[in-house]
Amino acid sequence: MLAPPALAQSASRNELSLGATTFSYLSYNRPTPGFMTVEAAFHRRLAGEGPWSALRLGGGLRTGMPAGSNFPLEGFVQVQLAARIGLWEAVVGPELGMSGFSKLDANATQPTKELRDVEDSRFGPAYVAFNLAPVRLHFGRVVVSALELQVGTNAKVIGSTIRTQLGLLRLGMEL
Repeated sequence: MLAPPALAQSASRNELSLGATTFSYLSYNRPTPGFMTVEAAFHRRLAGEGPWSALRLGGGLRTGMPAGSNFPLEGFVQVQLAARIGLWEAVVGPELGMSGFSKLDANATQPTKELRDVEDSRFGPAYVAFNLAPVRLHFGRVVVSALELQVGTNAKVIGSTIRTQLGLLRLGMEL
């Protein structure tokens, strides 16, 4: 006997996606330039059904062509909590990552070189962030997501810089 289509779709545990994002860092006096990136990610639900099916673990890579970047590649891991009603699904959760985009603008106006040095010493490649993806729609095995929001901080000195990211569009496939 075949399972009803709704049950068959809920049993999919893996998702592979590609997306476009924009993000930047802002410290006390200097920002980074805005970065446009392409992202590839993989997520896996802990269970096919039941309460553990709402928990997703994943990770991915982002890359782009920004000016002034040390190494234009970023790797991240995520833990997400998902809630689905029909076609719509919202996802929230933390993200940890290492970023080659973490370089403050060297051309920004600074009162002194000492202030620039202090800011640079508090800024590193590791970051922590919180993600919110409120606009995710499932069309069979295809997932479309837009306007994903992320707010985070540099992990070297928590709160020394703010990271803001907007996920413009993500297309995924449930495997």
